Order: sequence, then structure tokens, then C-alpha cells
Amino acid sequence: MASVTIEGDELLIAMSLLDEVLSFHGSFRMPLTHVTNAHVSSAGDLELRWRLLGTGAGSLKTAGIFTTPQGIVFCDLAGKQECLVIETRGERFPRIAVTLDAGQDPKATALEICRRI
Repeated sequence: MASVTIEGDELLIAMSLLDEVLSFHGSFRMPLTHVTNAHVSSAGDLELRWRLLGTGAGSLKTAGIFTTPQGIVFCDLAGKQECLVIETRGERFPRIAVTLDAGQDPKATALEICRRI
């Protein structure tokens, strides 16, 4: 699971150490100018096809780089909870999908990101 915050003019996606290990990737920090959209989705709506790097433990944990019909996506998903999807330009991953930490509302976070971009 991840914590998503806006610090000044940057978006920070901080993952737990375990999630960083499972996904073979660290946390993200990017300028808000590189974020094009943010919305809420279910894990099933992402249509994950092939795991390129990371772990896919079904409905328990999905972390790493995957292909979808729309292209490459980085995922840090836990269970069947709704996830926050962040669309980017000029970044390594065109889409980043994360399950947020307890207490962080994905819909409110998506709205705040869209308001700031």
C-alpha cells in the first residue's frame, strides 16, 4: 500500500519497504506538471495481462510492472480495494496504480490531484 501526497509542486508516492522489495521499485517523486490525470479504479478494470517484473499473488498482492491493453502500468495493489490511478507524461511509467494506506480516501486524493494539475 502507498501514501500519496502533494508537496509543493511535486507528487510523492511513498511505498512501504516491503512493497518496494516486492515490486522491485522504490517510491516515486514527480513534478505535478508530469501528471495528466488521476482517477479511481478497481483492480479488475486495469485489465492486467503480463507481469514484466514484480509479484502477482492474485487478490492478495499485485506489485510491479505489468502490461495492459492500454500499455505499461506500475502497480502496488492490495486485495480488491479501489485503487488510485495516476496518468503521467515524461515519466518512466505512463500509469501508476496504487492501493492507498488506511485512512487515505482514493476519491478525495484523485480530486485533489486533478484540482492541483
